[in-house]
Amino acid sequence: MQKIRFKKLRLWLVYPLFLVYPFLARITDVSLWVGIAVELVGLGVRFWASGYISKSRVLTTAGPYAYVRNPLYLGNFIVGLGVVIVANNMWLLLYYFLGFLILYAGTIREEQQVLEEKFGAAYREYLRSVPMMFPAPRRYSKADIRPFDIRQSFKNGEFIRVCGFLLLAVFLFLWFSLFVKREGVTAATLWGIILFVVFSGLLCFNIIIRRNSEREGRTA
Repeated sequence: MQKIRFKKLRLWLVYPLFLVYPFLARITDVSLWVGIAVELVGLGVRFWASGYISKSRVLTTAGPYAYVRNPLYLGNFIVGLGVVIVANNMWLLLYYFLGFLILYAGTIREEQQVLEEKFGAAYREYLRSVPMMFPAPRRYSKADIRPFDIRQSFKNGEFIRVCGFLLLAVFLFLWFSLFVKREGVTAATLWGIILFVVFSGLLCFNIIIRRNSEREGRTA
């Protein structure tokens, strides 16, 4: 039920943003590169967090979870913020802040209830000690100490998201260069086209691999 509500909210809040984005965007050189840099920071946060999460089999408190309870959502927020910064439009920025709040507030609250039922007192203490979205300056005193597992990050499908967002970043660069600045095909745009093809191939390849592994897991 929670996933269905989340998908419906995303349908009504997020997808319209992509439809109006080309018409409201006022991209500049500064907004493009600052926005892409912010996107990369968000991707880094997500990739870091996904290397520790184990899909609720245990209460995850290691890595970024020692500083913030929802680093994956924080990463989503930063990535989306980068996309909006590229657009250089205050109205889109306000819409994004309100949309993110509406989209994630209920989801986070329901997830907290599920985790409290599952882990009890341990989660309640974690809830009191670690902030929800903005990282604490100090590490949670009872956090797990274990290394980042890049295999877990790949297993959680994070490489697919990385490829997708890198593809988006290259697309924004090409769109700005070819259709806003009308520079024509330069060395930079040619490299952009090559990267677009490479990231598209990597994205498709990893989606196929992930679906095959999930299918094998269900039939095993």
